[in-house]
Amino acid sequence: MNSFGRALVVTSAALALAAVTVPAASADPVQTVAYTSENGAWPLQGSARYSAPGDEIAVWEYNGVLKIDVQSGFKDLRVELSAPAGEALHTGTYTGARYRGQNDPALPTPGIFVVTNGLGCGTDYADFTIDRLDETGVDVTFVQHCGSPDGPATRGEAHFTA
Repeated sequence: MNSFGRALVVTSAALALAAVTVPAASADPVQTVAYTSENGAWPLQGSARYSAPGDEIAVWEYNGVLKIDVQSGFKDLRVELSAPAGEALHTGTYTGARYRGQNDPALPTPGIFVVTNGLGCGTDYADFTIDRLDETGVDVTFVQHCGSPDGPATRGEAHFTA
């Protein structure tokens, strides 16, 4: 646990079942999640920005899936990102991501799962970029479309260091 009572657990694919807790960094921690949705986008609508310590943000990788959770009052948000089947999640840009439910097996494409307050999209199309994924933190951006590859977009980002 860091000084705000939130845990960041990031593991490599080789250590998928092991957890590494990030030690407190000497610089101020950065824990933000933000998104902006075009009119008609789903399930995220409008725009929001969350940051700790006011909002609870947890980021971890488990079984090859990067999970980003936000709890803010009565609002919750989860974004999950995964590499194609047989590949380890790493820094870089992933294109052509498709919906991957929480208990679904890995896909031949990258995977994405976005849900807020229990509502999600079962026909996601997305691209995402992981700029940092290590024991010091995570930096990721994504563009998600629900229903079709050219449907209204949600653009989001998460930055997390402890």
